[in-house]
Amino acid sequence: MHRLLLLLLLVASISPAWADDDHERARQLLQQHQVLPLGQIIEIVGTKYPGRIIDVELEEESDHVIYEMKILADDGRVLEIDVDAASGSVISKKERH
Repeated sequence: MHRLLLLLLLVASISPAWADDDHERARQLLQQHQVLPLGQIIEIVGTKYPGRIIDVELEEESDHVIYEMKILADDGRVLEIDVDAASGSVISKKERH
């Protein structure tokens, strides 16, 4: 229960970028076992790219679903990370200064 509360607080802090439509669609995909929970995605990405998540969007492409994440890295860089929502693998990483 504590972990769920922490996840809800995290998602709430990511809003407004996490739109209601994204949230509802993510819930549906999660119930259908087509995506990993956002908390698990955050853990995976956080171990590779430590920092503060400043934006998360759910994007559905023709063949898969991705989470687009923006992270303010500990060194001040802004990272744009695309993550396969089903596997948790990082698809791409871009740096913004």
